[in-house]
Amino acid sequence: MPERGESSRGSAVQRVIAVTGAASGIGAAISARLRADGAEVVGLDTAAAPRVQHFDVADEQQWAELARSPATGRSITGLVHAAGIRARSPLAETSLDDFRRVLDVNATGTFLALRWAARLDPSQFHNQEFAVVVLSSATVDRRVEHQVAYNASKAAVTALVRSAARELAPLGVRVNAIAPGSIRTPMTEAGWVAPDHAERMRAEIPVGRPGTGDEVASAAAYLLGPESSYCFGTVMTVDGGWTA
Repeated sequence: MPERGESSRGSAVQRVIAVTGAASGIGAAISARLRADGAEVVGLDTAAAPRVQHFDVADEQQWAELARSPATGRSITGLVHAAGIRARSPLAETSLDDFRRVLDVNATGTFLALRWAARLDPSQFHNQEFAVVVLSSATVDRRVEHQVAYNASKAAVTALVRSAARELAPLGVRVNAIAPGSIRTPMTEAGWVAPDHAERMRAEIPVGRPGTGDEVASAAAYLLGPESSYCFGTVMTVDGGWTA
């Protein structure tokens, strides 16, 4: 069986994985896991953090300029697109600006990420498939109230991933997604410290607790690695049984 970082189609090389949303939450957990597995991580985010460069996923020009690690000059050989935002409000109170902002980051950002992967020069893959992992959400299968923009954006993300997976597979680009449930991150912390909300969620989630960033990172490591070489367009649910 190939070792981590080694493809069945080529010799082992150090992977260089770009991770959007790397400053905190799930993106930070995935970055830490990939580094622990021996990969070089190019952290990208609009928020400041150590080893993270400023990057707006909705900015077409910034995607056009992304090709190599700024630290080592090596070509990027994989992508985790974890950046995303959420706005919570009832439908009647959701402004058009808020709706557009969430769609711009979550859906348009994913489109730009996948188009960037589609335009890569295959020679930089070092005879390995270029793996892309996108963060969708379990809310695609189980809607959460008062976040219509987020729910719509993640449904779009899942459709984009499945469409791209079919189109890019012959080019050596493998596209998959993870659909996390309620993962305890800075984005969800307010809900988990509110007793009523936390009690309701624990009752709804069969395992009775939120997930961790490390648990999502394990799924990302699998989908980036050679063990998932026959996975194309897979949406892996990591939600403690919430949508089962």
